[in-house]
Parts: sequence; structure tokens; C-alpha cells
Amino acid sequence: MSYIPTSVIPAQFGESFRRERAHRQLTQAQLAKKAGVTRQTILQIEKGENVGIHAILRALAALNMGLRIDTARINYDDVGSIGDE
Repeated sequence: MSYIPTSVIPAQFGESFRRERAHRQLTQAQLAKKAGVTRQTILQIEKGENVGIHAILRALAALNMGLRIDTARINYDDVGSIGDE
């Protein structure tokens, strides 16, 4: 299962979500039907607007994606490998 990082602002989350939908060649209406939400809800998610977590989870599940809760603390192992890429 793929994840969109949760340490982003809502507009960035919405843009990532929109790219995933478009990558899968789904319209907002098609995804809404598959997720059991309205097209307006999909539009709100993509705009980074305030949408209930249940609607977001349903929309992500329809894309075979999910959310992950992660620590906001610095992971020093990751920091040490930044220059390695």
C-alpha cells in the first residue's frame, strides 16, 4: 500500500492526492463513486480544504492508498543519509 506523507500542509496533500487520481486516469466523479463520496468531496480534498477524516480515508482506500501516522521528530538516521543520494 502506498502512502502520502502526512507532514505536508493540506494544499500539498491535496495536490499529491490529485496527481495520484490523475495518474490512475480517474475523473473526480469516477473516484467519488468508487469511494462512496460526492464529487464535491473529492474536489475539496484536492483543494486542501477541511474534509472529514472518514471521507479522506474512503477516497484513499479507493486509490488503494492509506495514511500513516509518523513522528514529527527528526530521524537522525535519515539526516545522516541525505547527502548519499
